Amino acid sequence: MPQTSRLPIAAEADSDESLMLRYATGDVRAFEQIYDRHERAVYRFLVRSVRIQAVADELLQEVWISVIRYAPSYKPQALFTTWLYRIARSRLIDHWRARDPEALESLDQPAGTGCDATLIDLVVADASVQPEVRAMDRAQARAFVAAVEELPSAQREAFVLHAEAGLTYEQIAAVTDSGAETVKSRIRYACAKLRTAMQPWRNDP
Repeated sequence: MPQTSRLPIAAEADSDESLMLRYATGDVRAFEQIYDRHERAVYRFLVRSVRIQAVADELLQEVWISVIRYAPSYKPQALFTTWLYRIARSRLIDHWRARDPEALESLDQPAGTGCDATLIDLVVADASVQPEVRAMDRAQARAFVAAVEELPSAQREAFVLHAEAGLTYEQIAAVTDSGAETVKSRIRYACAKLRTAMQPWRNDP
């Protein structure tokens, strides 16, 4: 008989949650796989949040040290990415609480309800998929990054978690202790601001 169950079993065995459980029992290779999958996205989230590379480097180390510390008590009650970014956000809050309380307070500011701009209009595609992206004007890329960094903290956080970390509205809501509709509103408002900021670079007539 054909072994139709092998692929799902392999996929499950390599899920973030399964890898974390394996690491909790001493499988160092499982941790390496998790780290390889998520290190860059977590770093982008941190560096977009604090805007200082050296600080983001320190926070990144703290995040993964926390993952290692909490591994023995890890339980897959939610997606691993939700758990991971809750840790990352906690390290950010600790950083802001110690150094910039006003930035911490701004995370709780209400967001407006911008337009229905979509992320696909704003986020640069993978250059390995679309060769023409490799020729994108560096000034345009810098302008986009600057526009993201100028967003209010709560909107920037939601946008980066969605656009760069790939979290869903529901996952972001769990990470930030917000409602899914609030997250959606923040992302829409961020998109509206980014769309306006990037208007000079658009080719639309």
